[in-house]
Amino acid sequence: MSDGRFQTLLRELFQGDDDRLREILRPLTAEQRKALFCEFSGLLEVFHRACRYEAEARTSNLSDLFQAVRDDPVGFLQDRAASLAAPGALNNPDVYRGFFKLGANGGLMAFYSRLNVLRAGLAGKTKVLGAFKTSSRQPARTQKFVLYAGRVLLDRPEPWIGEALARVFEHSLRRTRFAGGDQGVARLMLEARQRHPEWAETLAPYLGVAMRRDGFFSHALKDFDAAMIVAGLDCEPTSQEAIFEPLFDHRVVESLLRRLADGSLPRADLLALILRKLQSPLRPSVAKCWIDLFGRLAPTAAELRERSGALVDLLNAPAPAASKLAFGVVEQHFLEDADRALELLSAFEYGLRNPVQGLAKAALRLLKKQIKHAPGLVPLAVKAAVAGLSGPHAVLRADLLRWLGTLKPEQLEEDARRQLQEAAAGLPATELNPIAHLLAEGSATLETDGADPRDGRSELLAAVAAIRKRAADHPEDRLVRQRLDFLEHYLATGQCGELAVKTPDHADALSPPDFALHETAEAVALDIARTLNRGFAQADYDRIFAGIVRFANAARSERVSAILAPLLDKLEGWRQGSLDTGGWWWGQGGEMAALWLALAWRREAPPRFPKNSRGAQVLDSQFRPAQQRRLRHVAALIAAGHETLLSTPTHAAGWLSPGAFAERFNALPPALLYADELGAALYRLPALPEQRADAWEKLAPRISPLDTVIADSLKLALAPEAEARAPLERLLQRFDQRPPTEPLFHALFSDSGDGGLVAAFKAKIFRHDPDSVENATFRLFGAALRCRFGLSDAGIAGRAPRLLERLSSARGWFSRMFHESQLNAALLAELLFAPQPVTESLLGHFSAAFPSPLNQDTAHPCLWPYLLANTRYLATPELIADQAFRFPPLAQRLFEAGLCRQGRRDDFYRESTLSLLMQGRRPQVDIRPHLAPLTRMLLAAQPIQRESGVDLLAQGLQDGRVTPADLAGALVGRIKDTEPGFAPLDQALASLCATGAAGQATVGLALERVVADAMDGFSPRKQSLLLDRLAGVLEETGRAPHDPAARQALESLAAAKKKSVVRDKARALIARFKSPAQPPPQVLAVAALGQC
Repeated sequence: MSDGRFQTLLRELFQGDDDRLREILRPLTAEQRKALFCEFSGLLEVFHRACRYEAEARTSNLSDLFQAVRDDPVGFLQDRAASLAAPGALNNPDVYRGFFKLGANGGLMAFYSRLNVLRAGLAGKTKVLGAFKTSSRQPARTQKFVLYAGRVLLDRPEPWIGEALARVFEHSLRRTRFAGGDQGVARLMLEARQRHPEWAETLAPYLGVAMRRDGFFSHALKDFDAAMIVAGLDCEPTSQEAIFEPLFDHRVVESLLRRLADGSLPRADLLALILRKLQSPLRPSVAKCWIDLFGRLAPTAAELRERSGALVDLLNAPAPAASKLAFGVVEQHFLEDADRALELLSAFEYGLRNPVQGLAKAALRLLKKQIKHAPGLVPLAVKAAVAGLSGPHAVLRADLLRWLGTLKPEQLEEDARRQLQEAAAGLPATELNPIAHLLAEGSATLETDGADPRDGRSELLAAVAAIRKRAADHPEDRLVRQRLDFLEHYLATGQCGELAVKTPDHADALSPPDFALHETAEAVALDIARTLNRGFAQADYDRIFAGIVRFANAARSERVSAILAPLLDKLEGWRQGSLDTGGWWWGQGGEMAALWLALAWRREAPPRFPKNSRGAQVLDSQFRPAQQRRLRHVAALIAAGHETLLSTPTHAAGWLSPGAFAERFNALPPALLYADELGAALYRLPALPEQRADAWEKLAPRISPLDTVIADSLKLALAPEAEARAPLERLLQRFDQRPPTEPLFHALFSDSGDGGLVAAFKAKIFRHDPDSVENATFRLFGAALRCRFGLSDAGIAGRAPRLLERLSSARGWFSRMFHESQLNAALLAELLFAPQPVTESLLGHFSAAFPSPLNQDTAHPCLWPYLLANTRYLATPELIADQAFRFPPLAQRLFEAGLCRQGRRDDFYRESTLSLLMQGRRPQVDIRPHLAPLTRMLLAAQPIQRESGVDLLAQGLQDGRVTPADLAGALVGRIKDTEPGFAPLDQALASLCATGAAGQATVGLALERVVADAMDGFSPRKQSLLLDRLAGVLEETGRAPHDPAARQALESLAAAKKKSVVRDKARALIARFKSPAQPPPQVLAVAALGQC
């Protein structure tokens, strides 16, 4: 080891740099390298061991180590390596302490990098890859380490270097992540391809990844060839790297344009790449980058014609922005191309079903434009339009039907007629008026003129006759009777009276039971075992609980055991390890609830999880304590042989029929009456006086032998008022003496897990026993109050001040520190007994710093709306649906919470807000007082929110909770107040028209009022849009404006001296004034509703 080369390399290893080390290694032959590696192999292993981090190692420094090795390498390995180069001697906590921390770390990094460069230059084929491997316990490499070590590898003369380099790229690129670190991987790839062109095929798989992860950080892209740049841009990123896109960096874009200008980057290749990328599913921000680059390139007409096929395919690209670009290009360059006509028709047909309404409308516009240039394509265009009727947009459907309605029957081929009839069968009858002449059997050509209105009075008389017959067939239907009275009053007096509004109630609980239960034990098992990406909803629990009680004896049958076996095998996995940072368990959290359900069904003990295990950490969030308590009751029912669960709903909306409740209650022995299960049942009883009275008659004889708490709660919930007073007083006195200890809201901690703050501080103030008698009694008391009073004030606040004070107090300084600043407990306590409407003024009393409900729970459903109304909550739609299912009347407060959230800039969870608002579809929710804020949904830029608002309003019209006059008034106010962003409102009005004749008449009524009152204050664009919408409504219904004030306003607009679009549209509407008098729009709307 005294050879001169050895000593030179040893000195450069400790005191040199990478470049000098490379110069020494470059001229060595394969035999010399092999000999030197044999001499260095022992030292390399020792040095690697010394650089591996060890917390308890004794520190050595590089100078002492170099002195010992240089003087006697063999003696060092034999006698001193164990002390001077022990594991972690160069990499331990002592190295990083003190003033010279950064210097010590930098010296260690440089030494370790040179150590691996030396290995890359000397090691054999099987060991050379070790120079590029990394470990979290080893020092970080210096910048561009892969480039320097790779150059040393490239200098070697052995024939296997190309294969080894490919393995280096595979390993390095697999480990490299976008973090801004420049390791020189792409530069090494460039040099390898330049020095060895024959390796191009071997290195090709790593070309794009090298550029994406490393090369584009060199923004100038200097020296990189076109193949590498195009491959890097074309490379598909992994999910972890999708956040980074080279085109996000404007310097990269400018470099690409410079390369295009000097001819070093082929323009044709880049254009082809752009079109290929736009065909893939891109995030909006990424699609915008590629579209902007396409615009910067400014392709010529010749270049576009060469790529016409790709551009036509782009019409239905996954990214809406790419499709929008393609529609513009196609309209400008290819729409009249006869060679592409059939291809374009096919693309337009698919585009008519595009989920983005704007793109679907663009497809229809270009389809019409293409037909003008090529009338011979009408038969094929008709088939495309008929296929488009299956699209998701009611507005587009109406446009398609109007266009089809302009055709004559003889213009339809037999196949097209048959397809149109099949499509029409799935559409509402009210939408089919424009194509009625095309659907009639053996129809001749009908001469129609949009300006000649139908005989409105004769249609009204026919409608009234049909409604009168319906009222006679269903005398119990008060809504039909109210609408008939309104219409008959108009026919008798010619005046519109006041249409009675249906009072929201619980009448839907009188419908036949429709809560679907499992028919077989195997169906129960399959439902439990379906856990992937699933969170069990309250309805799922109710269905499964009822199933495992009903099929208790089938739990260990062969087929059920086979279904549950894969699930039960996963139990040990939850008892092991801890949650990793990858979040793998988010898609598997449903396994926790499923394991509890399966084990309870099999009559096995509930699972226990060691401290800090995966199961312990997510148990309470994935299978909440309330469900755990309820499952214990289910286990008790199974053990006692009872097959009926008291609180299982009878209706899919969550209602429990009072008669069914009474039968189940009387069938249970007193020992199996569980307070929480009884409370869950009371929350679900509808406020139907007759049914409740019948249920009480069945229950009253059995009250006396029951436990006092159960008996008093049942009387409070269902007994006549006189009999309920004494139980209420007894319960209040009980809570005065033994108040509940369970907080109104509490954090979810797992008893078998780490316990969070409870375990950290050993603070008993955080603990409460939910199973204690006083807590279980108070939960049942709350359910009984809500059963009796619904959402009304129970009058408790003035009668039990000590109870409110106890519920409002934060026990101890530690509790106040963490809870009082977040929740106004006093106000929550008042709302528990008097659930006020959710308003913005009420929410102002709460702090803005609410915790997330993902780790919060409450035993009182009526408190959730006040917290869910805050936009800072990460409230899932599933949580919202669960609360309405547990306590159906709560839908009113949840709907009000959605009104408070909508339209706020800090509402980042729009799906949750939409779920809150859609509670207004339930018949027990009164939406009439909230029409003004509700119409804000029609201004949403997101189509799903806007269309959901249209559906909600149409539902209110249909079931009578809102009158056409009410809705028209709200629309008038919204139209007047909306200037910027009127286009979404215009689209919403079109969607409301597409819901049927009632929607058309209501929108027409609103538009006539706006034209009569406020047109002068609108901008010309808004006036134009309003007149377009009014003309569309009148055209579809065959009517003329009815309101005299609206007619006068239109005449004023038509008489304007200055030529304008608005004047022309007003004159077109005036041309309809010659029609005879017709019923008012609100009368037509009520007539249409009465026939639904």
